[in-house]
Amino acid sequence: MKSFYESITIIKGIVTPFEQLFLQDGSIMKKNSNVIVLALFLALAPFHSFASTSADSVMSEVTDNTLIEGKVRRYNQDTQTIRFQLKSGEKITITLDWNTILVGYSSPNEIKKGHKLKIWYSNSNDSKTAVKIEKKLRVGC
Repeated sequence: MKSFYESITIIKGIVTPFEQLFLQDGSIMKKNSNVIVLALFLALAPFHSFASTSADSVMSEVTDNTLIEGKVRRYNQDTQTIRFQLKSGEKITITLDWNTILVGYSSPNEIKKGHKLKIWYSNSNDSKTAVKIEKKLRVGC
């Protein structure tokens, strides 16, 4: 009776070089088994390291910040500050720095009066520093 692997190679009609690593009298060759195990380990190692990246660490950074939504009342390019009016009507000043992430803008100079924004900020040294600024999309016809 033929082994399963021998019947597969008969069906295909050829034996590839990769299959020759596995076949020698129907068993895995001992000298190549270490190479095969090492190759499989190296092939799967990047997936494991990517999968082990903790999403909790990314989420904890976002949860340490405060999210606000509203309209830009004024943007000062010299001081890199935004005068911002919340939906409740309260006005606050947010400072931008070189770490601020912009979504919907290629530079802070594109921020204009009346733009609707979402701003994530952190309180540091008695000032509110923007961590992320996202331009809200206009919805409608």
